[in-house]
Amino acid sequence: MLTQTARFSDLSRDSKSVAAAADRGAVTITRRDGEDLVLERASVVEQRRAGLQLAAQIVAVAVSEWPGSFAERLKAPFPWIRFLPEPHREDFAAELLEVARACAAVSAFEDLATTIHAWQSTAEAYAAGLVGVEPEWLDEPSTVDRPVA
Repeated sequence: MLTQTARFSDLSRDSKSVAAAADRGAVTITRRDGEDLVLERASVVEQRRAGLQLAAQIVAVAVSEWPGSFAERLKAPFPWIRFLPEPHREDFAAELLEVARACAAVSAFEDLATTIHAWQSTAEAYAAGLVGVEPEWLDEPSTVDRPVA
């Protein structure tokens, strides 16, 4: 992770360059008369917050005393896993824990959101009956009309 620092006086004198640095990653603003501050993009803070909320849900399910396996207990925060076949539910649970632990280790939760979204898309495909359906391939290219908005 890129470590960037700036003095508080730099922030007041040349806020544009400090803000540009924050676009590349967090900037620690050092102050003589107080605790250091951190400047970073709001989207990064929000992603981290959402990731921590997801991680908290996973921990809550993991330590709960509900009956059933961890994968079965995940139906509470992720009801769509009901559409996954039983072995895939276990695969989802294992991957979810692995990715959540890795993301928490580096405080970056984008991969956790991506993993959940990918599994949810798979569940949606099962629910729609699209899994196991072989696509129909055309022998010749075909021209289609432009869709109307």
